[in-house]
Amino acid sequence: MAAEHYFRAMPETFVALFRQHLDTIVRRWVDEMYRERRTDMPEALSYGQLVDHYPEILDELARLLDSHAVESEIMEVGRRMREHAHVRFQRGVLLDEVARELMLFRRTVNDFLWREGMSATLGDLRELRDALKRADQFVDEMIAQAVVIYAASWRPPVETRTSVWPPPRRRKTDFSESDDAG
Repeated sequence: MAAEHYFRAMPETFVALFRQHLDTIVRRWVDEMYRERRTDMPEALSYGQLVDHYPEILDELARLLDSHAVESEIMEVGRRMREHAHVRFQRGVLLDEVARELMLFRRTVNDFLWREGMSATLGDLRELRDALKRADQFVDEMIAQAVVIYAASWRPPVETRTSVWPPPRRRKTDFSESDDAG
Protein backbone atom coordinates (compact mmCIF):
# COMPACT_ATOMS: atom_id res chain seq x y z
CA MET A 1 0.00 0.00 0.00
CA ALA A 2 2.83 2.41 0.79
CA ALA A 3 4.35 1.87 -2.67
CA GLU A 4 1.00 2.67 -4.34
CA HIS A 5 0.74 5.88 -2.32
CA TYR A 6 4.33 6.81 -3.21
CA PHE A 7 3.73 6.34 -6.95
CA ARG A 8 0.44 8.23 -6.93
CA ALA A 9 1.98 11.11 -5.00
CA MET A 10 4.73 11.57 -7.60
CA PRO A 11 3.91 14.15 -10.27
CA GLU A 12 4.35 13.32 -13.95
CA THR A 13 8.00 14.03 -13.59
CA PHE A 14 9.25 12.42 -16.80
CA VAL A 15 6.64 14.21 -18.92
CA ALA A 16 7.68 17.53 -17.41
CA LEU A 17 11.38 16.70 -17.70
CA PHE A 18 11.14 15.59 -21.34
CA ARG A 19 9.03 18.61 -22.31
CA GLN A 20 11.45 20.96 -20.57
CA HIS A 21 14.43 19.44 -22.43
CA LEU A 22 12.71 18.45 -25.70
CA ASP A 23 14.84 20.69 -27.92
CA THR A 24 18.05 19.54 -26.24
CA ILE A 25 17.19 15.85 -26.57
CA VAL A 26 16.19 16.18 -30.23
CA ARG A 27 19.25 18.31 -31.05
CA ARG A 28 21.61 15.78 -29.45
CA TRP A 29 19.93 12.94 -31.33
CA VAL A 30 20.16 14.89 -34.62
CA ASP A 31 23.85 15.56 -33.97
CA GLU A 32 24.34 11.80 -33.52
CA MET A 33 22.46 11.15 -36.76
CA TYR A 34 24.68 13.59 -38.69
CA ARG A 35 27.81 11.96 -37.24
CA GLU A 36 26.63 8.45 -38.10
CA ARG A 37 28.33 7.26 -41.29
CA ARG A 38 26.22 4.10 -41.68
CA THR A 39 23.09 5.99 -42.70
CA ASP A 40 22.22 8.55 -45.35
CA MET A 41 19.02 9.67 -43.62
CA PRO A 42 20.21 13.22 -42.85
CA GLU A 43 21.00 13.73 -46.54
CA ALA A 44 17.82 12.02 -47.77
CA LEU A 45 15.37 13.79 -45.45
CA SER A 46 14.86 17.42 -44.57
CA TYR A 47 15.40 18.42 -40.94
CA GLY A 48 11.64 18.59 -40.45
CA GLN A 49 11.15 15.12 -41.92
CA LEU A 50 13.97 13.76 -39.78
CA VAL A 51 12.53 15.00 -36.47
CA ASP A 52 8.79 15.10 -37.23
CA HIS A 53 7.73 12.15 -35.02
CA TYR A 54 10.17 12.67 -32.15
CA PRO A 55 8.17 15.08 -29.96
CA GLU A 56 5.30 12.55 -29.97
CA ILE A 57 7.67 9.60 -29.43
CA LEU A 58 9.31 11.34 -26.46
CA ASP A 59 5.93 12.28 -25.02
CA GLU A 60 4.71 8.67 -25.24
CA LEU A 61 7.94 7.40 -23.69
CA ALA A 62 7.67 9.89 -20.83
CA ARG A 63 4.10 8.78 -20.12
CA LEU A 64 5.26 5.15 -20.02
CA LEU A 65 8.00 6.06 -17.57
CA ASP A 66 5.66 8.07 -15.35
CA SER A 67 3.03 5.32 -15.27
CA HIS A 68 5.60 2.60 -14.48
CA ALA A 69 4.24 0.76 -17.53
CA VAL A 70 4.46 -3.00 -17.76
CA GLU A 71 5.70 -4.79 -20.86
CA SER A 72 2.25 -5.24 -22.41
CA GLU A 73 1.55 -1.49 -22.13
CA ILE A 74 4.93 -0.69 -23.68
CA MET A 75 4.21 -3.06 -26.56
CA GLU A 76 0.81 -1.46 -27.15
CA VAL A 77 2.30 2.03 -27.34
CA GLY A 78 5.03 0.70 -29.65
CA ARG A 79 2.34 -0.67 -31.95
CA ARG A 80 0.57 2.68 -31.95
CA MET A 81 3.85 4.33 -32.97
CA ARG A 82 4.11 2.20 -36.16
CA GLU A 83 3.37 5.29 -38.21
CA HIS A 84 6.97 6.40 -37.69
CA ALA A 85 8.32 3.32 -39.51
CA HIS A 86 5.61 3.50 -42.15
CA VAL A 87 6.47 7.12 -43.00
CA ARG A 88 10.17 6.24 -43.13
CA PHE A 89 9.38 3.37 -45.54
CA GLN A 90 7.28 5.67 -47.73
CA ARG A 91 10.17 8.15 -47.90
CA GLY A 92 12.58 5.49 -49.12
CA VAL A 93 14.57 5.00 -45.92
CA LEU A 94 16.08 1.51 -45.62
CA LEU A 95 15.22 -0.75 -42.71
CA ASP A 96 18.78 -0.85 -41.38
CA GLU A 97 18.78 2.96 -41.34
CA VAL A 98 15.57 3.04 -39.29
CA ALA A 99 17.07 0.52 -36.88
CA ARG A 100 20.26 2.61 -36.61
CA GLU A 101 18.15 5.75 -36.09
CA LEU A 102 16.31 4.11 -33.20
CA MET A 103 19.53 2.75 -31.69
CA LEU A 104 20.96 6.29 -31.68
CA PHE A 105 17.70 7.51 -30.18
CA ARG A 106 18.06 4.91 -27.41
CA ARG A 107 21.62 6.06 -26.68
CA THR A 108 20.52 9.70 -26.59
CA VAL A 109 17.60 8.97 -24.24
CA ASN A 110 19.74 6.77 -21.98
CA ASP A 111 22.42 9.48 -21.75
CA PHE A 112 19.73 12.04 -20.97
CA LEU A 113 18.14 9.85 -18.30
CA TRP A 114 21.50 9.21 -16.64
CA ARG A 115 22.21 12.94 -16.65
CA GLU A 116 18.78 14.33 -15.70
CA GLY A 117 16.70 11.36 -14.56
CA MET A 118 17.75 11.50 -10.92
CA SER A 119 15.58 14.58 -10.50
CA ALA A 120 12.58 12.71 -11.94
CA THR A 121 13.15 9.71 -9.68
CA LEU A 122 13.86 11.81 -6.60
CA GLY A 123 17.33 10.27 -6.38
CA ASP A 124 16.09 6.67 -6.35
CA LEU A 125 18.62 4.64 -8.36
CA ARG A 126 16.34 1.60 -8.54
CA GLU A 127 13.59 3.68 -10.07
CA LEU A 128 16.07 5.21 -12.52
CA ARG A 129 17.23 1.69 -13.45
CA ASP A 130 13.61 0.67 -14.02
CA ALA A 131 13.00 3.78 -16.15
CA LEU A 132 16.05 2.95 -18.27
CA LYS A 133 14.78 -0.61 -18.67
CA ARG A 134 11.34 0.61 -19.79
CA ALA A 135 12.97 3.06 -22.23
CA ASP A 136 15.02 0.19 -23.70
CA GLN A 137 11.90 -1.98 -24.02
CA PHE A 138 10.10 0.88 -25.79
CA VAL A 139 12.90 1.33 -28.33
CA ASP A 140 13.10 -2.45 -28.81
CA GLU A 141 9.38 -2.46 -29.61
CA MET A 142 9.80 0.46 -32.03
CA ILE A 143 12.51 -1.52 -33.86
CA ALA A 144 10.31 -4.64 -33.90
CA GLN A 145 7.42 -2.63 -35.32
CA ALA A 146 9.71 -1.22 -38.02
CA VAL A 147 10.61 -4.78 -39.02
CA VAL A 148 6.90 -5.66 -39.17
CA ILE A 149 6.10 -2.64 -41.34
CA TYR A 150 8.96 -3.26 -43.75
CA ALA A 151 8.29 -7.00 -43.97
CA ALA A 152 4.59 -6.45 -44.63
CA SER A 153 5.38 -3.80 -47.24
CA TRP A 154 7.88 -5.99 -49.10
CA ARG A 155 5.92 -9.23 -48.93
CA PRO A 156 4.45 -10.16 -52.30
CA PRO A 157 0.83 -11.15 -52.34
CA VAL A 158 0.66 -14.87 -51.71
CA GLU A 159 -2.39 -16.94 -52.43
CA THR A 160 -3.23 -19.00 -49.41
CA ARG A 161 -5.59 -21.88 -49.05
CA THR A 162 -8.57 -21.60 -46.84
CA SER A 163 -9.65 -24.25 -44.45
CA VAL A 164 -13.18 -25.25 -43.70
CA TRP A 165 -14.03 -26.47 -40.27
CA PRO A 166 -15.62 -28.75 -39.56
CA PRO A 167 -14.77 -30.64 -42.72
CA PRO A 168 -17.72 -31.74 -44.82
CA ARG A 169 -19.11 -35.14 -43.95
CA ARG A 170 -18.06 -37.84 -46.31
CA ARG A 171 -20.48 -40.39 -47.61
CA LYS A 172 -19.57 -43.99 -48.02
CA THR A 173 -19.77 -43.50 -51.78
CA ASP A 174 -16.98 -40.86 -51.60
CA PHE A 175 -14.40 -43.59 -51.11
CA SER A 176 -13.16 -45.57 -54.05
CA GLU A 177 -13.03 -49.32 -53.97
CA SER A 178 -9.23 -49.21 -53.98
CA ASP A 179 -9.37 -47.41 -50.60
CA ASP A 180 -11.40 -50.31 -49.18
CA ALA A 181 -8.97 -52.91 -50.49
CA GLY A 182 -5.94 -51.31 -48.81
